Amino acid sequence: MKSIMQGIGGILIIFAIADFGLSYLGYNLTPFLPDGISRFSPIIIGLIGGALLKADWK
Repeated sequence: MKSIMQGIGGILIIFAIADFGLSYLGYNLTPFLPDGISRFSPIIIGLIGGALLKADWK
């Protein structure tokens, strides 16, 4: 269970970095979110991924 959740957390962090980088090129990886939330989606997704990596899964 621990390795699965850490893997998901890592994927979310990579997605957040890609979302942040591609937003400068004009690509929106989260078009399903409203504009106000979509602007902060890399931060939100990165925090969720970091929490999954840091959590003490047993």
